[in-house]
Amino acid sequence: MAKNEKPSSKDFDEAKAAKKKLKEAEKAKAPGAKAEKADKGPKKKKFSRFWKDFRGELKKIVWPDFKTVMKNTGIVLVTVVVIGAMVWILDYALSGGVAGLKKLAQGAQTTQAAQTEPDFNVDDFLAGLEAEPETEPETEPATEPVTEPETEPAE
Repeated sequence: MAKNEKPSSKDFDEAKAAKKKLKEAEKAKAPGAKAEKADKGPKKKKFSRFWKDFRGELKKIVWPDFKTVMKNTGIVLVTVVVIGAMVWILDYALSGGVAGLKKLAQGAQTTQAAQTEPDFNVDDFLAGLEAEPETEPETEPATEPVTEPETEPAE
């Protein structure tokens, strides 16, 4: 089957046949067949087997060339800078919005306080009550003696 072709029913039938053969091969094994001895061997053999498999897997790794690494590094750095700039702009805008709301709230409090502010200062009033009043000695008001108007004698 070609890479760009759609799978046909024939391909599915071949896959089913391959699975069936695999199952038959598994059934053909004797029910009491011994397991592989590699798993039950001494620790030294297990350790050497592990390193042999490890080296084999390392050889299968396909490392990218220098040009590809530099290209991908550049893409990552540009992405970090763009996202960082977007976060900075968003942070700046939200900080300005919060500061504006704070000024608006303070302005509303000041306006409300000016509308409800009493005509006199309560603190001054209370301070006046606590202070000892300065009193002058009480004196009766000076009154002028009442004199009768003089009349001229009659001639």
